[in-house]
Amino acid sequence: MIARFPVRPEEFETAFVERVFDAAPGSLQSLTHEPVGTGQVCDSYRFTCKWSDGNLPATFIAKCPSADPVSRGAAAIFHLYDMEVGWYRDVADDCQALCPKSYHADIADNEQEFVLLLEDMTPAAQGDQLAGATLIQVETTLAEAATLHSFQPETGFDSLKWLHHGQGNSDFLKNSLPNGYAVFRERYASLLSSDILDLGQELINRIESYVAHEPLELAITHGDMRLDNILFHQDGRLAALVDWQTCSLGNPANDIAYMIGTSFADPSERRNQEENLVQTYLAQRTKAPAFGPFWTEYRRHAFSGFIMAINASLHVEQTERGDKMFAAMAERPAQMAMDLDSLSLL
Repeated sequence: MIARFPVRPEEFETAFVERVFDAAPGSLQSLTHEPVGTGQVCDSYRFTCKWSDGNLPATFIAKCPSADPVSRGAAAIFHLYDMEVGWYRDVADDCQALCPKSYHADIADNEQEFVLLLEDMTPAAQGDQLAGATLIQVETTLAEAATLHSFQPETGFDSLKWLHHGQGNSDFLKNSLPNGYAVFRERYASLLSSDILDLGQELINRIESYVAHEPLELAITHGDMRLDNILFHQDGRLAALVDWQTCSLGNPANDIAYMIGTSFADPSERRNQEENLVQTYLAQRTKAPAFGPFWTEYRRHAFSGFIMAINASLHVEQTERGDKMFAAMAERPAQMAMDLDSLSLL
């Protein structure tokens, strides 16, 4: 099957890019590309354009399917490409949460072939998951989370079919994680302490209770709100949320616990800041729940980063940086869950 759009950077033709930007035929004089980012599920490239018309973008970012068949297969199983294309195609222009402008978004029925052409946010730079976040990075991200969670589509949630993939993904996790955790535990035995690995086993033993929980509220959620998926200005303030491949109708507390839990390299800083961060986030939302009930949801979802680390590490191409990143993503939320006695809520 030949895709109706390019799926690898070498397949991008000047005529296709001219059509995307509604430019005259022949006005794109040259087109070059280089890889960017550290994505595990898809491949991203910065394209540099030389136009005869100086009013058109000199650069853009293209997201393409991963060259790795394992990662592509995982993307199809979890509908990751469909959710990201859906976000940019159907919601991004109407929601005020900061994200790159989309120039073009398309996906094939098999959900393994897609293309996204996005605004280049340079000089904003990707956060560093391994190094951890500054307080201002967390604060400005949670402010955008408040904007996202306050958004209500004019047509309602039901009209956006891709927004409902999250339920099926939760069912898959419930069925697959008990067997998959043994593989995770063996792979990360040298990177994580026995306390954390034992906590993971307790979580897996109670995964049905975790998945079956009825959320306090529902909103459009990012689902993977961590430093590698956020672009920041030099002053640490958020420039854009990127990588919307887990965007779905979900529990807002999951995004907040995930962001705070995976971001602070120093657990004492997280302990000192988290209640104030949650209170500020709620104050920035419209129709927010009271702090007490939301805080219980937050505590319960302290495991969200740990679960993402387990699941993602088993379904994407294994790399040295990826192993270190997933270890950090598991360790920090695990410590948070222990501090907040989150197991008692399952």
